Amino acid sequence: MGRLLLLVIALIVYGSLYPWHFDFGRSGANPLWVLLHRWPQGIDRRILLDAAINLTLYFPLGMTAFLAAARRHGRFLALGAALLVALGLSAGMEMLQIYDDGRVCSLSDVLCNVSGAAAGAMAALVFQPELQRMARRKPGWHGPAPLLLAACWASYQLYPFFPLLSQTRLRGSLEALADTASFSAVEVWASAAGWMAAALALEAFFGNMRPRWLLAAMACLPLRLFIAERSLTLSEALGAALALLAWSLLPPRKRLPAGLLLLASALVLRELSPFRFAETPHAFSWIPFVATFDSERQSAIVILLRKAFEYGAMVWLFRAWGTSYARAAVAVAGSLAVFEAIQRYLPGRSPEITDSVLTLLMALVLWRLSSRATPPHPEL
Repeated sequence: MGRLLLLVIALIVYGSLYPWHFDFGRSGANPLWVLLHRWPQGIDRRILLDAAINLTLYFPLGMTAFLAAARRHGRFLALGAALLVALGLSAGMEMLQIYDDGRVCSLSDVLCNVSGAAAGAMAALVFQPELQRMARRKPGWHGPAPLLLAACWASYQLYPFFPLLSQTRLRGSLEALADTASFSAVEVWASAAGWMAAALALEAFFGNMRPRWLLAAMACLPLRLFIAERSLTLSEALGAALALLAWSLLPPRKRLPAGLLLLASALVLRELSPFRFAETPHAFSWIPFVATFDSERQSAIVILLRKAFEYGAMVWLFRAWGTSYARAAVAVAGSLAVFEAIQRYLPGRSPEITDSVLTLLMALVLWRLSSRATPPHPEL
């Protein structure tokens, strides 16, 4: 758990200080004084969205910090330690952002970050016995790993979790759903692959996943009609229907290989679509997450959640098939690196190393969460 905590801290530090362009002459004032006097003048949608993001980002920090401290200390000391770690990390990042080009220091961010960590620590406190039992049990390919994947998929579907209840919003969402101009066969296939992988993850954790329970999980799709700055497309809806049909018709022992093949083919189609190549290649970026941080924050997080699920699910499905996490991670990360290199010849793409790095990070987390037992090897 200590290693997982360090990984969470490293990701927060990287994201908080990007693009790492420091100018320590920007402010001659004491950074602590600056932090204590930086508070938003008003509350608008951007402030609320930033608050939701900060709460979400520090939730896993509070959870992992509590669980790491609780192994050697009591619950209340672990809770206090988690809050102190969050406060120190958040305050340090905010004061460094004073000198980081393009970032804004704010005391309200510290409050939201600590609140998110407190929520994560309280969740770990409440569910500590269950988490410990999950860590100890060895039920084949069950364990916390598929639950993490399901959480990534649910977060991708519903982020930023902020509803807008109005007739105007509903009318616009329904128009987007009915827009056939945006229909894409690739997105139908990719949506079906995502739901198949999500169903396999839910079944691995909760047990037998009947079609009606998968249909109930798909209830998150109509909720997207009311979520701020999100929409539901016809391609996504048809993909979900295709996945439900496949799940209903396939025998249980055929679902794993079908889901693996479906997701692998969807990744190939997404990476290389529309298969129209240019003669002159464009640049390849070796700096991880450049496009993510240079994009608008909400859309970037949605894409990051989708990729974290898809790449993590590929690694996990290979593991469920009988491959080790190390080999699965190298295979998936290597394949994505090849696809990104090919994207140098695809107009409108931004080839970079991010996808491979994200795959390795997800594989590391899944490996730490997974059970030590060898998964079953189903027949094709």
